[in-house]
Amino acid sequence: MSSATTNARGHESVSEAVRVEHSDDGVSPSRAVVEAVSDPAGVEPVDLADEAGIVLYEHVDLDALDTLVASHPEVDLDVSLSVAGYAVSVDATAAVVQPSR
Repeated sequence: MSSATTNARGHESVSEAVRVEHSDDGVSPSRAVVEAVSDPAGVEPVDLADEAGIVLYEHVDLDALDTLVASHPEVDLDVSLSVAGYAVSVDATAAVVQPSR
């Protein structure tokens, strides 16, 4: 769900939101955040800290995020935060990342 263009360094920059879904039996909310942030950063999720310098646990407690989202599936919950210039929103089904305006 992203629209990408290539920047001068050869990495793609995202002009639209990146959405990564999570579920009880698959990707956790925190993993969805990692995957969603790594896309516009132009790195693989495992390289987010080393190559992009983005350490997510410095911005949010990932275990607490998973617990909060998982413990309230019936509630219209939306957790929003800013991570390294990206606006991150996590709800009951997905993590959505877009460049901060």
